[in-house]
Amino acid sequence: MSHPLKSWTLALATACLALLSGCNSMRIIESQVQTSVQWPASVVPSASSVLNLYRLERLPADVNNLQAGWAEVELEAAMKPFGWTRNDIDAHYIVWIGVRAAEFIADPWGRPVRGPGNSQVHLSIGSGYRPHGMGVGWGFGMRQGFPPPAGYAQEVSIIIRDLKSSQVVYQTKATHDGPWADHQTILRVMITAALQGFPNPSVLNRRVDTAIAR
Repeated sequence: MSHPLKSWTLALATACLALLSGCNSMRIIESQVQTSVQWPASVVPSASSVLNLYRLERLPADVNNLQAGWAEVELEAAMKPFGWTRNDIDAHYIVWIGVRAAEFIADPWGRPVRGPGNSQVHLSIGSGYRPHGMGVGWGFGMRQGFPPPAGYAQEVSIIIRDLKSSQVVYQTKATHDGPWADHQTILRVMITAALQGFPNPSVLNRRVDTAIAR
C-alpha cells in the first residue's frame, strides 16, 4: 500500500472512530409533551410583560419535604429566559410543579412487562425527593434464569393559575420512558421540554428530543 493511501486510510479510520466515540458519549431524551393553553383573551403574555410575576405553590404533602424545592429551583431557571420572575409579594400567577419517577421491569425492547407469567411490578411513588434518592418503592418477582432489564418512567407536570381568579391558564406535562436512572438529570431536561414554546407553543402535543451527555 502506498504511503499516501496509508495516510488517507488512517485519517478515515480516525475520523470514523471519533464519530463513533462522539455518538457513544451522547444520548437522546425523548419527552412526550402535552400542553393546554387557556390564556384570557385580554392577556397576551410576552417576555416584556410586567405581569410575568409568580409565586410557587406546594401540595400539603410536600410542605415539610426538604428535597421538594429541587424542582422549584429548576423551574425558576427554566422560566427566566421567557421573562418570568418569581415574586412572592407582587405575583400575578401561582405556579405548581410536580415531578416523579418509577422503576419498572422491561422486555428486551425496553417496554414494560405485563401479564401472567411475566414479572409483576408494584409501585409506590412519592411526589418529592428523599435525601438519598427518589421516593419510590417497588416489589417484584421474576422467573429464575430470566433477569429482565429495568426501565424508568419519569414525569414532569406544570400548572399555572391566575392568582385573582384561580383559573388554570397554562398546563403542560412531559413524560419519558428509558433506561436511565439519573433522575435529576433527566427531569431537568424534561422541565425545559415541557416549557418548549412557552407561553403559546405552536404545537400542543409533540415530541421533544434533547441530546445530553451520557
